[in-house]
Amino acid sequence: MQQASIILVIILELSALLATYLAAWARLHIRVPGANEFFWLFLGVAVYSLGYSIEISRMDLEGVLMALRLEYVGLAFIPVLMFLFVLHFIRGKPLSIPLTAALMIIPCTTLILVFTVNYHDLYYVNPRLIEGEFFPVIDFERGPWYIVNLCYLLLLTTMGLILLISYGVKVDRKKKRQVITMVMGASLPILSGILYYVGLIPGNVDPAPFALVALGVIFSFALFKLDLFELVPAARELALDSIQDGFLVIDKNGIVLDFNQAVRHLPGMQDLKVGDNLLENPILGNHLKPLLDNLTDQVEFAIRHPDCGNYYYHASAHQVRSNLFLGKAITILIRNVTENVNLMEDLRDQANMDSLTGLFNRRCLMDLGVHKLELSRQNGQMLGVIMIDLDHFKSINDQYGHAVGDAVLKQVAGHTFKGLRDEDVYGRYGGEEFVVFLPGTTPETILQIAERLRQRVLESQITLGGTDISVTASFGVYVELPNKDTKLDDLLKRADEALYCAKNCGRNQIYSASKTGR
Repeated sequence: MQQASIILVIILELSALLATYLAAWARLHIRVPGANEFFWLFLGVAVYSLGYSIEISRMDLEGVLMALRLEYVGLAFIPVLMFLFVLHFIRGKPLSIPLTAALMIIPCTTLILVFTVNYHDLYYVNPRLIEGEFFPVIDFERGPWYIVNLCYLLLLTTMGLILLISYGVKVDRKKKRQVITMVMGASLPILSGILYYVGLIPGNVDPAPFALVALGVIFSFALFKLDLFELVPAARELALDSIQDGFLVIDKNGIVLDFNQAVRHLPGMQDLKVGDNLLENPILGNHLKPLLDNLTDQVEFAIRHPDCGNYYYHASAHQVRSNLFLGKAITILIRNVTENVNLMEDLRDQANMDSLTGLFNRRCLMDLGVHKLELSRQNGQMLGVIMIDLDHFKSINDQYGHAVGDAVLKQVAGHTFKGLRDEDVYGRYGGEEFVVFLPGTTPETILQIAERLRQRVLESQITLGGTDISVTASFGVYVELPNKDTKLDDLLKRADEALYCAKNCGRNQIYSASKTGR
């Protein structure tokens, strides 16, 4: 065997190994759309390459014909499998069994005719060996079924190319690169077949196996560099891009492998590209880092927009492990839950707030009072209570109506309590009564605060038909250093007793039940 023949045999056998590896890789990803067809396609390429390596190493006609029979076990089905792979890949589902079977009629017929070539002239007419430039090659006249098979091959591969090109027009930049790579690979067998048919290949060497070697190399690049099987088929792509939640695929180092269009609407993601490191994103990187570090499988976070306030997000992660490699990927689903959070806050406010005045209602006020009492007991601080009751409020309702009474309550609530500390708690106790809890106060300072509040009540007036409606209030004040036996009801009772005294003493005044007296 000539040295050139040995080199070609080595190339073809390496091609068979590469095709076998690609087929095995596809088998491990069999659930991916198109992987089953991809498996059989490259298994066929492996058989074809191996058969051709045997053919060019044989020096006798019968040996060459036996090698050809092995070749056609793969070659006869490669165009159909390529076409089926493209269809499944684009449509997201395989072709129906009846249509697949129909497409297999011509390849099966071809295989039968090649195996029985010694008994007819339908495929090879007068096959013989002639001296080639590198090795003896088979020469023959083309039978009618040879032409049928060649036209069928060209038809299917051309249709597959057209479908890929039309699909590539619709997809984004990343997927367009993948489709272009596939188109380049799929074009090579067509081009080599045309050149061989018109006799432009030197030495009468069949270029198809070498075109399929190149196809294997190109598809390897598409698989492992461009993540071919990460390409979302058209149906799934439309589904992913139609949802409002952001969906990302990240590798173990935080590199973005894929994402849907909703991701671009997330803060700081407008210019996101495949290959970016998510951890380096200045807005979302720190929030999502616990997911990538496997510290948790879900996180919630808020991002403040300078004009629109806080936006709230919930992100969940799921690991995706490969069956072939030790590497892993993480899918992250990011949902904007701002509307839900705001709704929950509104519901919480409705449960805790008095609908008329906007202050804490009685139930919430008592809960907060118990909390302040416990903190004061733990910190060894005094806790002051001011109970406020509007004077002669019933007469306002009777004279002007309840609508005016409600307006007075809203005015008092909105004006009186301004200037209290953040740690102070106040709300509507019921009817025209209000309560204020003041932790860390003293009998002297609580009287000063109560006086300031009394003056503010006097300033709270409304005008009705040219008449100013003023209102006054009586104040009951109590301060105590709580111990383990002190109850909130005890503090409120003492403040209520002081309020009763203030009303009996003429109203619009402050009465203290603490040690300093009135």
